[in-house]
Amino acid sequence: MRALFRAIGGAQAALLALIGAPVVSAQTYPERPITVVVPFTPGASTDAVARLTQDTLARELGRPIVIENRPGAGGTQGAAVVANAHPDGYTLLITVNSPLTTNMFVQKAYPFDPRMAFAPISLAADSVLVLAVNAKIPVTTVRELVEYVKRNPGKVSYGSAGIGSAHHIAGEMINQRAGIDMAHVPYRGSAPAIQDLVAGSIQVSFGTTPAVLPHAQEGTVRILALAEARRHPDLPGVPTIAETYPGIITNTWVGFLAPAGTPPAIISKLNAAMNRALKQPDVIEKFKLQGLTAVGSSPEDLHRLIAEEYARWEKVLPGLGIEAK
Repeated sequence: MRALFRAIGGAQAALLALIGAPVVSAQTYPERPITVVVPFTPGASTDAVARLTQDTLARELGRPIVIENRPGAGGTQGAAVVANAHPDGYTLLITVNSPLTTNMFVQKAYPFDPRMAFAPISLAADSVLVLAVNAKIPVTTVRELVEYVKRNPGKVSYGSAGIGSAHHIAGEMINQRAGIDMAHVPYRGSAPAIQDLVAGSIQVSFGTTPAVLPHAQEGTVRILALAEARRHPDLPGVPTIAETYPGIITNTWVGFLAPAGTPPAIISKLNAAMNRALKQPDVIEKFKLQGLTAVGSSPEDLHRLIAEEYARWEKVLPGLGIEAK
C-alpha cells in the first residue's frame, strides 16, 4: 500500500511539474539568445525593423538577439520556419503583412493557416510601398508610365518581393485598372528587385522605402507614386497611385510574432520589450530615416488587424486573376 501511495504521489508530482513548467519558463525567460527570423533579404523594411530594434530589445530582455534572414516565396518560407518552431519564445518572426494576409490566396499548398499559426506580439512599424522606375525611363507620373507601357507592348516588366506580396498585388491592380500588361518578375525580396531596377534588368518595380530611397537619392531610380491610401508626410511631393486610379491601395506594415502556443506570459514580456524599444527617440529617428514609422500595439490589436486584412484580401484577390504558383 505504501508503495502504491508513493507511486501515486510521484505521478502527482510529475503532473504538477508538467503543469508548472510553462509558468516557470515564463518567469525565467529568456535564459539564452533569441532568434528573430526575417523572411526577406537584407535591405527590406522587415530587415530594417529587426536590425534597428535589435540592440534595444537585447538590452530590454537581457539576452542577445540573433537575426536570421530566411527569404523565399514572398516571405512564406521564413514565416513557415517560425510557424513550425517550438513555442518557447526563442524563435520569433518580424515580417510585413503579406505572409499573414495575402500569400495564402495566391500560393499553392500554403504551409500554414496564418490566422492560427502565430501568437501576435506587437505591431512594429508602418512602411511605405512605392512605385519606382529606372531613371532612364522617360516618365515622371503614373499616367505617363501607363502610356509608355501602351507604346511598348511586351517590353515592360515590373519587379516585386514575390508572388502574393503587396508589390505583386499593386502591380496587377495597375495592369487591370489601366488596361496594360506589365510582365511580373518575382524576387526573393524587395532589395534584389530594386537592384535589378537600378541595373536596368527591369524597368519598373515596387519596393518599400528602405530599399528604394537610397537609390532615389542617388538618382538611379525615380519614385512615381505611393501604393498607399494617402500621401506620406516625409514624402509630401509624391502622389498616391489612387490619385490617378482610385482604389489601388495596399497597406504595408511590419509585425512581431511568435509561434502559436507560446505562453501568454512570454508574449506579454516580449510585447512590453518591443513597445519600449519603439518609444526610444533614437529608434524613432532611425526608423524615420528609413521611411518607417514606429508603431507599437497590443497583441490583441495585431491579431485584429491580421483578421481584418485577411478577410479583405480573401474577397479582392480572386478578381485580380493572379494564378497560384
